[in-house]
Amino acid sequence: MSPKGRTDHWTDKAAAYGRVVPVYLVLNMQEGQLAIFRSPSEQGYRARRTVPFGSPVPVPAPFDFTLDTTGFEAGVAD
Repeated sequence: MSPKGRTDHWTDKAAAYGRVVPVYLVLNMQEGQLAIFRSPSEQGYRARRTVPFGSPVPVPAPFDFTLDTTGFEAGVAD
């Protein structure tokens, strides 16, 4: 993710999506992490969890599944 892309995803898009999109996932290939934003509100997302690749990530409703992130590790930038 480029510095501009990071700003777009972590601030601009998260703020806009946080009003209407139930769950927003952001992969950070430089850091080897996945962020999951949830609980949208008029002010944006109320909750965010960041986990390292290789960890299972529970994705809440309306999806209700656990995302296996072990395959993402192969794409991490050195």
